[in-house]
Amino acid sequence: MKSCKKSKKSIFLALAFAALIAMSLSACGGGASPATQAPAAPTTAPAAKTDAPAPDSAPEANAPAELPPMTLEVYSQPANFQGEQSGWTAKILKDKFNITLSIIAPQAAGGDIFAARSASGFLGDIVVLDNADIQSCIKSGLITDFTAEMQTLQSFNEYKPQLDYYNSSLEGAGPGKYFAWPTELTNTSPVSFSPTIPGVAPTVPWDYYREIGAPEVKNLTDLVSALKAMQDKYPTNSAGDPSYGITLWPDWDGTSIENVNQLTKWYGQEVNGSILIDTKGNMAELVDDAGAYKRILQFYFDANQAGVVDPDSGTQNWDSVNSKFTSKRAFLIWNDWQQGFWNTSTRGEAGENYMMLPIGDMLIYQPSDSYYGSGRAFAVGTSDPEKKERVRLLFDWMSSPEGLDAMHGGIYGFIFEDDPNGKGYVLTDIGEYALMDNSPVPDEFGGGLYADGMMQINQWMLAGAAINPKTKAPFAEEYWPTTLEKRQTLTTKEWSERFGAEDPMAYLEKNNQVGVVPFVNVSLNPDPSDISVIRTSCGPLVCDASWKMIFAKDQAEFDRLWNTLKTDLQGFDWAKLVQFDKDKYKALVDERARALAAN
Repeated sequence: MKSCKKSKKSIFLALAFAALIAMSLSACGGGASPATQAPAAPTTAPAAKTDAPAPDSAPEANAPAELPPMTLEVYSQPANFQGEQSGWTAKILKDKFNITLSIIAPQAAGGDIFAARSASGFLGDIVVLDNADIQSCIKSGLITDFTAEMQTLQSFNEYKPQLDYYNSSLEGAGPGKYFAWPTELTNTSPVSFSPTIPGVAPTVPWDYYREIGAPEVKNLTDLVSALKAMQDKYPTNSAGDPSYGITLWPDWDGTSIENVNQLTKWYGQEVNGSILIDTKGNMAELVDDAGAYKRILQFYFDANQAGVVDPDSGTQNWDSVNSKFTSKRAFLIWNDWQQGFWNTSTRGEAGENYMMLPIGDMLIYQPSDSYYGSGRAFAVGTSDPEKKERVRLLFDWMSSPEGLDAMHGGIYGFIFEDDPNGKGYVLTDIGEYALMDNSPVPDEFGGGLYADGMMQINQWMLAGAAINPKTKAPFAEEYWPTTLEKRQTLTTKEWSERFGAEDPMAYLEKNNQVGVVPFVNVSLNPDPSDISVIRTSCGPLVCDASWKMIFAKDQAEFDRLWNTLKTDLQGFDWAKLVQFDKDKYKALVDERARALAAN
């Protein structure tokens, strides 16, 4: 995510306890569309889990009996960690392919590393980039043709339509050429949405909500009141540490505040750079007075006026926030994967899990499954034949049922196992808590701590919603039949009785409060130099003003800061940037319309 650190998704799409993915965060550089950017997540939380699969899962990748040791450099935009992959994932890769991954993460090293490595003529042996960067790197020779190797992958034929669709859009690829594998492909459909919870929705601890009387929340004003009541009743967590209705963090910001960008989806708009796009494809500039960006800023301001915003919000980083979520010191979460910090079946039976809190006037903006990919792609940056072959072996495994069992399920025999009742897989007792507890891993599986040992590339070739041919259920544990059964707890029963629906998505569909948009994968044009300068200049203005508005002393100052921002932006050719983004994202809107028409 070049211009922002948003994708801290090391927390991942495959969250191990309730909720997922996908999809995202996403957003960087001010909130990229799901078609232009993959969701990401934090560094210590539900993430793609990568480990030894079930003994009888898909055939092992075609690795020779003896392979010399090799280190592969991986340049990964969504990675939050830089350095050598360690722990149980490292053991799998060492045992199977005798490789070590050395990860280069611009989010850790700084945005300049992309330019520096590009100038050197080598980004990495493996690169994981946003679509626009994939395109530019093909043009500049930083990505090599992988056609022959791609066609040998176990999953190639199953996903060939999506691979053809994506690669045919890449300038320089041409018919029958394969330069990249789009991230998070699924084998569902272009308009399906598999999860039972939306990707972004207001979510609160059920026990706290129940204990303040389970009030009806008609609008954001009512939500502030509910959070205030919770905080008044529970000013500290069980350890005595201060708790807050809302906690925020700035280190994912890009062209705008990412914590605002995500919540615009509550009101039917998604941030894409300098513009907002609604569920029907209509566009408006980010600073539209009637837009969702301002509406969410107003919500945060009102919440701060009520005293329920964490005072550290403007200065803390994700690592600090992560610990607050895992210790129940923040009452409002929004991304589906955040539920993995707290929700378990045990807490569910105690009525303590986080659940969606419907707001009467919301309209959730919900991208469908990432059938065509999530906006990034895996590609190869080395021309060394020996390294390309080792990358081929790795990609073969990562896109196979065996590898996907590992990355989306975890360590077979430790995190999950075969269900004795024949319902696919089931989490072990340790597995249900391993992510949030960062449990120690036995030496036989690589040692270290579980969350620390997860795949640090922080991206997957196939999404957790893809169907596993072995179990006939999705790869991600949150969709397993056994997991869905465990989710039927006191919490979900009480929630269903209160809101008259089986699950959050059923509620939203029943009340016409969700708009599902096709998650198409369009390669959008990168910023030319003049637009890049404008975007780089405007981003800090938007973010600085937005944070000041949240913590403004009164409504008058809030309004003054907003109007000043709009005026200041015009001095930096903001209108030109807005028009560029509208033209740029028209391809996305048009492709979504075609996907709908075809289904």
